[in-house]
Amino acid sequence: MALQRGQLLKRNYFFASLILITGVGGLLGYDLYFKPYVLSRTVVKIKVEGGELLPKNYELKASDLYLDSVQTKDIPSGVITEIAQVEHKITNVNLTNGSILTASLVDVSDLEPLKDEGIFPIPKEAIYAINGSLRSRDKVDIYLVDGDRERRSESLSPNKKEEEELIVQSPISEPAKEVFISGVTVNYVRTEDNNDVLDSEKGNNNNRFTSTGKVATPELKLKKSDGQQLGQFLEQGKKLWIVRVE
Repeated sequence: MALQRGQLLKRNYFFASLILITGVGGLLGYDLYFKPYVLSRTVVKIKVEGGELLPKNYELKASDLYLDSVQTKDIPSGVITEIAQVEHKITNVNLTNGSILTASLVDVSDLEPLKDEGIFPIPKEAIYAINGSLRSRDKVDIYLVDGDRERRSESLSPNKKEEEELIVQSPISEPAKEVFISGVTVNYVRTEDNNDVLDSEKGNNNNRFTSTGKVATPELKLKKSDGQQLGQFLEQGKKLWIVRVE
């Protein structure tokens, strides 16, 4: 009888130890693997010494950034996951130590003009041709086209006018053979009533198959010197052929 009781106690101790080991192992596995690797993601955070702020329009350096693991439930939308995505980018707002960086907090698309840059609106009358699929954050090349050709044709004699019309009707007969400015960032694309042009009311979400309005006037980020030179060409009657390249 005493022997059976002893065997029963040993068996109970064995199962109790097994449950304890399993429980401790499960907790360690959850804390050391499942929680940091399955329920978390690596994000980029801001590092600021002494409780100070990184001001708006500040150019981020590698020393201002670090990677940290954050639980998925605490991660905001548009989160930045690689330091290279935001290094040398400009902040859109003031940032504190430990801030999780997102695309709305940092100018990842380089839309914010630097000191030597400006956002130049292009009037509808100055446009020779433009992509109807153009959207904000696109890149464009700008060609200069002689805008006086049609006006010249109106004052020609019938025979010469007929010859000139052949030139006017061919859009590639005499645009500039070399691009005037390349890789220009499009900050905004407006309709005639000054609304943003998007794919749909929910945003740019269908690969440009539809649009919320007709493209009328883009706003381009240019160096101030390029903008001034462009203005001089427009005063001379040149037109702009704006071509989406990216």
